[in-house]
Amino acid sequence: MKRKEENLKFRLMVVNKLRLLKKVYSYAELSKKLNKPETVLCRYIKGDVTPSESVAQSLWSLMNRNISFSSILKSLLRYDEYGYVDLTPIIQDPYVLTQASSEAMTRFAGKRITKVVTAAVNGIPLTTAVALALEAPIVIAKATKDIGVKEFIEESYPAGSPVSLTTLYVPKRSLTAKDDVLIVDDMIRTGRTVQALINITRKAKARLVGVFTLLAFGDEWRKLLSGIPCPVEVVLSLPSTASPAF
Repeated sequence: MKRKEENLKFRLMVVNKLRLLKKVYSYAELSKKLNKPETVLCRYIKGDVTPSESVAQSLWSLMNRNISFSSILKSLLRYDEYGYVDLTPIIQDPYVLTQASSEAMTRFAGKRITKVVTAAVNGIPLTTAVALALEAPIVIAKATKDIGVKEFIEESYPAGSPVSLTTLYVPKRSLTAKDDVLIVDDMIRTGRTVQALINITRKAKARLVGVFTLLAFGDEWRKLLSGIPCPVEVVLSLPSTASPAF
């Protein structure tokens, strides 16, 4: 039974990726890239039929070989009249989030991860998708203390524009020395929020496995995070001039 469930889950994952690609490419373009008739791809994408296991494996291999996730993200980005990136098409799209979770699993394959940590609010959808894929609990660092919780791990850092002091709070029981932590955020600009989450992880004496983000703007963040003893995995890097103004 478990084998059948895993098989179906994989086939549906392939269909979801096809649906994501359809947001960027026409059926004719997909047909050329994946060596499948347009009519067949259309039936998969519309849900009329599910590809067999062998076909799904072939499609998955071709999609990963011919179309990078970073190129998909770049095609989906929208810019306002001032040249700033609009992240809405990405962080609210279930197919993007599903593919992002697969990307995180691939990049941290073989690593023990017991908690996925993020800061409220924009990173929560991505973190939820990644945590579900990893089957690991989510820990959300908030700017306010939860009612009913007595003890917190807290970290203050400069953030925002204009810059002001922000404090993040995590219930003390949420992170322990037994945890292996993956930090997830939708984007990195200055690196200050990620550094604050790293400091919270250290205060809990948990082990930092890595950092995963969809977008990184400029290089300022690299200086701040250069000394951390784990990989910082970025799907797509963009110039600092495209950073959202908030």
